[in-house]
Order: sequence, then structure tokens, then C-alpha cells
Amino acid sequence: MEENSTQIRELKPRNYIAYGLGDLYGGGSFFLISTFSMYFLVSVVGMNPVLAGLIPGLGKIWDSISDPLMGYLTDNNKSRFGRRRVFFLIGIIPIMVTFTLIWLPVPFKSQISLFIYYFITYLMFYSCSTMVLVPYSALSAEMTNDFSKRNRLIGTRMVFSMAATLIGGVAAQPLINSFSSQSMGHLMMGLIFAIIFALPYILVFLGTWEIPIERKVKDERSSILKNFSSIYRNRTFRIHILMYICAYAAMDILMAWFKFYVIDYLKNPQVVTFGLGAILITQLIALPVYVRISNRRSHAFAYRTGLIIWALAIAALTIHQPGGSMLRLILNCVCIGAGMSAGVIIPFQLLPFDADVDELITTEKRAGTYAGAMTLIRKLIQGALVLPVLGLLLSLIGYQTSTDGEIIIQTAETMLRLRIIFITAPMLLAVTGILVSFRFPVTPKTHKILMNEIDRLKKGGDKSEVSPETKSVCEKLTGLDYMHLYKES
Repeated sequence: MEENSTQIRELKPRNYIAYGLGDLYGGGSFFLISTFSMYFLVSVVGMNPVLAGLIPGLGKIWDSISDPLMGYLTDNNKSRFGRRRVFFLIGIIPIMVTFTLIWLPVPFKSQISLFIYYFITYLMFYSCSTMVLVPYSALSAEMTNDFSKRNRLIGTRMVFSMAATLIGGVAAQPLINSFSSQSMGHLMMGLIFAIIFALPYILVFLGTWEIPIERKVKDERSSILKNFSSIYRNRTFRIHILMYICAYAAMDILMAWFKFYVIDYLKNPQVVTFGLGAILITQLIALPVYVRISNRRSHAFAYRTGLIIWALAIAALTIHQPGGSMLRLILNCVCIGAGMSAGVIIPFQLLPFDADVDELITTEKRAGTYAGAMTLIRKLIQGALVLPVLGLLLSLIGYQTSTDGEIIIQTAETMLRLRIIFITAPMLLAVTGILVSFRFPVTPKTHKILMNEIDRLKKGGDKSEVSPETKSVCEKLTGLDYMHLYKES
């Protein structure tokens, strides 16, 4: 499959903005679920923490099928509106409906009935996010091949993603509190944000494009599983995924228990909005810094820089005690946000470069498959790993549930255990991510060598004529012997 380079269009500011608007949904919805859903299910609905944690986890059985399937479908779709972009139009109404339903406080008394309802609604939400976010993520690899323009494209996406999380962080809780009950407050919060997430996809569709490609005819039988599993041959992708897991698992733990830490341990509910706002505003401000570092040094260096700051800031949470200084806590949150910014943006900046390395391996453009893998892994981190484990841990440490936001005084032993887990788990994940990042091989220099070699081979270049430096770079990026590269799968 070959790119028609004569039809590549110039990216203008409006195109960056149009593309970035799509991650209001991706960033905002997952943030609200990470930060508010566990508290909503346990302390508003009154669900057992173990059942609350299982809801997103069991949905991963379906996601393990739907995400690879969507990646394959978006790579092979033949719609006249584009193989990726058509799903933006299809997804508008489902986004509104599915995100609203997960905040609907149903009047069921039975724990099993509550579990079944919220399990089905989460299943619907994750299916919708798969349908929209897999082609959306893949699109970044196909609007431009330029290293720095791709970084700016993903940087713009992350600006909108963080803007959505910022709005959620500073507006969601006051919005909830403005209603007479926590139940109605959560429902209206969900409805308002569902509209904010859905409508911008009209502009995303109108302001983006896909580089034209020539399709290859291939056997469709039993090819979906083979197509998906083959991406793990890509060494760059394997390292990238480890960096992604470490950063996002740390972030999910921090956000999922932030309200518990502030409300139940520090006994200072009003700090929730200020603390989240400090984290998210700083994330947004720090974003251009990490984009610049990525362009000048490398993505791995920018990632390490941020995660070192983040790990130190998490460790500093140990100094806070109930009744302590609010200003000191907010400053601590500022430092957390400054470091977390790198953990949020860098893994998404790396996706288009995974697809470039894959093209050297397979000769194909499979950004959709890689986007499907990232979407699946994102859900596995949050739904099958973090939230179920945190729900189980809440139960094991003796956390007492409530209904409609009623605050119950927890035991000192429960709060000590919550504090230890809340601080140590994300800090250890951040340190692990720092160590893994030293192995990530893509830099501005190696990417240029990679793209030049792909172009040479496309034009019929002989593999025996490859330079030693190019051969070494290609093998380092792919993890495969050079002579096994650029072969049709």
C-alpha cells in the first residue's frame, strides 16, 4: 500500500484545532470516570466496593474483541467519507446517550440489580469509545508524515484533552453540589458533559483528512487476530506500551482515590476542586514544554523529565496531615501536574511512530490496528486493572460505604492503609516508567533515517545496498534482522 504524496495537504491552525477537539471526549470522559465513578458507585449509589470495581473490569472481555476488531475495521473500511472519519459522524448520538446513562442513579435496592445495570451501561460506553477513539487516534498518523508536525498535532490534541479534564476537575464537583441531591447532581453533570463531548465531532469531521492510499487485495479469512497479534513483533511498540501502562496506571490510581484521600483522610472536602484544578491547570501549562523537549531531544527524554518530577511530588504527599495547610497541598498538586503532563502526552505522541516502524516491517499502513491496541490497553489499565483492584482494596482495608454522598467517619487504621497505597503505588509505577524509557529508540534522527529507508525501499531499492548506520537503526527500532524487514505479511 503506497501513499499518494502529491495529495498531502498543508496543516493549518484550523486543522490542528479541528483534530484536537476530538479529545475533549477521550480526555474528559476517562478523567471523569477515573475521578468520580468509584466515589459515585460506592458513596452515592451505595454499591459494594468489590462489585463497583468489577464493573469496568468484566467489560474487558468484550473490549478484548471489540478494540482489535475496530482497529482492523478502520484500517480496511471503504466509506466515501474516509476509512477513519466516517465514525465521527456515526458516534455523535451514542456518545451522548452512553455517557449520560452511567451517571443515572437507578432506584434498585438489590446489589445484583445495581451491578447488572451499571455493568451494561459501562459496556455500552466502552463500546462507543472504541468506535470513535480508535479511528480518531489512527488519524494522527495519516494527516502528515513530518516528525515535528505530528508532535504539534498530538500536542494540540492533548491541549484539548487536558482542557476537558481541567473543566471536569474544576466544574464537575461544583455542578454536582449545585443540586439538592448528589444523585441528581451526578446525573446532570453526566448529561452536560455528554453534550460537550459529542458535538465537537462535527468539526473534527469537517476539519481533518486522510492521506490517500492504494489498497492491497488480501485474504480476509482469519486475518483479524493475525493482524492484531503481529504488532507485538515491533520492539518500539512493546517499549512504548510499557511506558504507557506505567504512566496511565499511576494517573488512574492517583485520580481514583484523590477524593477519598482528601475527603476521608484529610477531612477537607472543599480542597477537591482546588486540588484537581491545580493539577490540571499545571498539566496544561507544562504541555508545550514537553512538546518542545520531544522535538529537540527525544520523546523518551521528555517522558523521563516529567516522571521524575511526578514521582518526587507524589512522595511529598507524605507530609500532609488532617487539618494541615491547604496552600501546601495545592502547591504539591501543582508539582504533580507539572510532572504528570509528560506522562499524559508522550505515550500518545508515540503512536504514529509505532505505525512508521510497522510499515518498515510489513510494508503496510496499520495505524488503526495500533490505535485499537492502545485503546484496548487504556481500558485494560483503567477497567481491568486499576478500578477492580482499588475497589477490592477499599473493601479489604475496611472502607465503609454510604449513600447519596453521606460522609462516614472511617477508622484510623483504614485511613492509614488508604494513605500508604495512595502514595506508594503511583510512585512505584512512575519509577518503573522512568527505567523503561531508557530503552525507547525513536529520536528525531532515527525517525528521519527510518522514513528515508522506507522511501528507498518503496522505490525498489536493494536491501544489500543499505548503509551500516541505517541497518543498525532499523534493527534497533524493529527488534528484527534487517533482511526480514519490508516483507508483505
